[in-house]
Amino acid sequence: ILDGLQKGLEKVGRIVEKQAGLNVSKTGDEHPQIKTGELLGSITHEVGDMEVVIGTNVKHGKYLEHGHPDGSRHYPWLFPAVESNREKIIEILKNSGAKGISISEA
Repeated sequence: ILDGLQKGLEKVGRIVEKQAGLNVSKTGDEHPQIKTGELLGSITHEVGDMEVVIGTNVKHGKYLEHGHPDGSRHYPWLFPAVESNREKIIEILKNSGAKGISISEA
């Protein structure tokens, strides 16, 4: 079961990482223009012990997701990547043998 779960978590990580990259790449009013590509290139996932962590180490990624303390507009990219794939994620994890599935924002 654990091997199947780790594989399921890896698959979830790849799906959400890909969608997050697509979300960051949006243009127009939905998202600011990509200036350097730093955030896009930094989105990763890591499968740990019974979890998958998806995100970036780029500081402005947090501000785009949640807003800056200065009150500037936020442009969520990671949480929508999870939400748009919620049913698929749950199905993958159920098929991998997971029980008591939860999706949380850290």
